[in-house]
Amino acid sequence: MKTPDDRALEASLPDAVISQPAGSAVSGRWWILGALVGAGISLFLLLQGAGPSVTLVAPHGHGIGPGDPIRFQGLDVGEVVDVRLAQGTGVELQLRFRPEAQGLARAGTRLWIVRPLLSLDAVTGLDTLLGSRYVSLDPGPEGAERRDRFMALAAPPVDALSGGLPGLDLVLESPRRNGIQPGAALTFRGVPIGAVTAVQLSSDATSVEIHVTVRSGFARLIRERSLFWEMGGVEVDLTLTRGVELGLDSLRSALVGAIAVATPPNGGEAAPGGSRFKLHEDAEREWMEWTTPLPIGDDLLPRNARAGESYGGVLKWKEGRILRTIEVREGWCCASQAGLIGPRDLLTVPEGSTPESAILEVAGQRFGLAELEGQGLVADLAPGLRRIAPAAFGDHWGLLAARAIGASRELSGPEDVLVFGAPGSSPLAIDASRIREGPGGGMVVAGGPPVPEGWHGGQVLSRKDGALLGLMLTSPDGGAAQIAPVQVVTSGR
Repeated sequence: MKTPDDRALEASLPDAVISQPAGSAVSGRWWILGALVGAGISLFLLLQGAGPSVTLVAPHGHGIGPGDPIRFQGLDVGEVVDVRLAQGTGVELQLRFRPEAQGLARAGTRLWIVRPLLSLDAVTGLDTLLGSRYVSLDPGPEGAERRDRFMALAAPPVDALSGGLPGLDLVLESPRRNGIQPGAALTFRGVPIGAVTAVQLSSDATSVEIHVTVRSGFARLIRERSLFWEMGGVEVDLTLTRGVELGLDSLRSALVGAIAVATPPNGGEAAPGGSRFKLHEDAEREWMEWTTPLPIGDDLLPRNARAGESYGGVLKWKEGRILRTIEVREGWCCASQAGLIGPRDLLTVPEGSTPESAILEVAGQRFGLAELEGQGLVADLAPGLRRIAPAAFGDHWGLLAARAIGASRELSGPEDVLVFGAPGSSPLAIDASRIREGPGGGMVVAGGPPVPEGWHGGQVLSRKDGALLGLMLTSPDGGAAQIAPVQVVTSGR
C-alpha cells in the first residue's frame, strides 16, 4: 500500500519517453508512398504488356484450365486466365490475348476448345490419345469491330481447316449408323478431305442421314457418280520376327469412324452442294484401282488468268473408190490473234481421202479443207498444229477473237498444268511428275492413266501463272500424249 509520500514522489517523476532519430517518421511515410507508386507502375506496365481480356462461353470445359494456351496457326497468342461455372449451364473461360494478337478478338472470330479426339499420329501406344487442351480460333473478317464475349463451337469448323472458304455439303444415306460420329474423317486415297458434321435419322426414320462437309480445295473430287463407303475393322499382321502389328489407319477408323470416297473415270459432272449419295458398307476391289485425274485446290488458276474458249471441231471424209467409207476425226480448236488453231490431223486433208470430201465443221462454220488450202488460208503453225486464217471466217471472226487465248509462253520443264476442253466442264489436271521431255525436245505425258482422246486439242495452261503452254495432242493408238507448244503470232491473213 502506497503512502502519501510515495504518491507524491511518483507525481514528481517525469514520464518516460522513447526517443527516435530526427526525421525517422518522415522517412517511414516516404517508404510507404514509394511502395504504392512502385506497385502502381508495375500494374501499369503489366496492363500495358497484356492484350484484351475476353470471355468464352462453352457447353463443357473438357479439362481445360488456367495457363492453357490460345493458339493460332501453330503459335501461342494468349492463354486461359480463369475457368468458372457459367450462370445456368456450361462454363466461362476468361482469355487474355497477347498485345500483338489483340486484333484477333473481333466480330466473326470463331473459337473452340481443342482436346484429344481419339486420333493416332504415331506408333507409340495408346498414350498418344492424351494431350494438352488449348483454345484454337478462326479469325473474323479484317476490320471487324472488337468483341469481348464469344460462344465456343462444339467442334472445329471444317471450312476453317481449309482456309475459311465454304466447303461442299453432302448427305450420305445408310440403313444404320455403324458407329459413325460427328468429326469422323472423309478420306480420298487415305488423305482427309473433309469430315462428318452431323448424324441423324431421316424425317420418316427409315434411314440414317450422315451430313458431310468436303473442304473447298477438294470439292472437285466429288462427281455425280462418286462412291462412298464406311472404313472399319482392324488389320492384324502376325509375323514370327515382329510379332503382332496393327494397321494404324484401320485402328484409327475403328476408334473414331471414317468414310472413304472414290471417283470412277466416267464420274460425270461435279456434284453440287446438297447432293445425296448411298453409303456402302464395303468397297469393291475395282474402286481401289481407279486413278481418275481431277483438279484440286481453291484456285485452279492465278487471279485474272483464264483459258480461251475451246471450239469442238469435227472432220469428215470419204475413203475408198468402190466401197467408200465415211471416217470421222474430232478435236478441240481455239482462237488466237493468228487465227483458229488446232491439231494438225484435224485441220489437214487426210491421206487416202477424196480431197473434196474432207469437210470441217468448227465454231459454227463449215469448210471444205481442200478449198481452204487452195486459197492459202490454212498453214502450219508449230509441230503438230495448224491454223485457219481469220479471213476464212469473215465477219464471224470478231466474235471468235473476243474469246481468244491469253498470254502464252514456252513449257521449259515439268510443272503442274490444267487441260481445258469443253466450255464449262472441269479441266483435266496433270501433275508435274508426269510431264517429261520426249523425243525431239517436246514434252510428253507419261505415267499414270493415259490422257483420253476426248482431250485432243485441249488448251494446256500453267497452274503457276495461267499462261497457255500449248495444246494437248492425244494418240488414237494409245501412245503417250504430247504437249504441242503454241507460238502465237500477232498477225494473220
